[in-house]
Amino acid sequence: MARLDISLFFKSVFRKIRAFFLRQKWEEILIFFCFVLLSTGFWYLESLQEEYEIEVGMPVKYKNVPQDVVLSADNPQSLLIRIRDKGTVLINYLWFNSFSPIEVDMKDVLSGKRSEAVAERRLLESAISRQLIASTSLLSIDPPTIRVDYTELIHKDITVSADVDIQTDPGFQISDAIRINPTKVHVYAESAILDTLLVIETESIELKRANKTVTHTVRLKPIPNARMEPEKVEVTIPIEEFTEKRFQIPVECKNLPDNYDLRVFPSTVEVVCNIPMSKYKDLERSDIEIRMSFQEFDSNRVSGGLPVRLTKCPEWLVTPLVNPYTVEFILEQKNP
Repeated sequence: MARLDISLFFKSVFRKIRAFFLRQKWEEILIFFCFVLLSTGFWYLESLQEEYEIEVGMPVKYKNVPQDVVLSADNPQSLLIRIRDKGTVLINYLWFNSFSPIEVDMKDVLSGKRSEAVAERRLLESAISRQLIASTSLLSIDPPTIRVDYTELIHKDITVSADVDIQTDPGFQISDAIRINPTKVHVYAESAILDTLLVIETESIELKRANKTVTHTVRLKPIPNARMEPEKVEVTIPIEEFTEKRFQIPVECKNLPDNYDLRVFPSTVEVVCNIPMSKYKDLERSDIEIRMSFQEFDSNRVSGGLPVRLTKCPEWLVTPLVNPYTVEFILEQKNP
């Protein structure tokens, strides 16, 4: 019964609302509102033909900053200008025109002695006027001049180090020293920073399954409150296919006195060289020697054993293997 009463109530309200709207002369009301809107529009257009004044902000950009100069963060980043023109023009500035930054060229504003850097009003007016139409009057600029705060830096040449993570294909290796061009860069900073700066690293270079020489142009890792010139370097990583080359090298003793006999077991050892293919023909047996000093043999006479080491090999030959690593020997003094 309660549900039936609620349904009847809503139906009654709906009929009353419908009857109210049917009694009104809506066509006359709509016509009246149209005339109101038209008159408002004509009044608005007429008012826009008058001249007005408005304030707008224009961003500031500093360019051509010398490498040995760092700008303060407190320097003005925008200007507030007051302009006068017809309302239609001002609406265009406000709604449709985004102003380009006012460029302050540091080469122009730095004085010869660098005691101060000032962007005069005439420079600002010239830059602003280029963005205004001819009918617009520039009334004021706030601030009227820009005094640029800056700090002069000293510079130092710092060695560059490459940050690399390389995984080569099987049979391939880095064949030589990684080359960096340039090897040093100019770093501009305060002396407290430069005194603690020993090396500058590049951004990380990661290579997987590398099988040829590669050259990358990479940025240097940024240093807070410092500027680098250049900011990028070329890193060349020589990668080649490697192969083995083996030699039998005799174990010799230099400066052996005439009154001593030396016998080494074994008298020769195998030297296994892992070398790049491009240097295979360059490596000869004569490039490798094992010539230990008499003092080394004499000091190990009691044990009768001596670790073997290469006393001559090319600088580019990396970690050659010697087999066996140690030899036995007999050192005897001859009878008079």
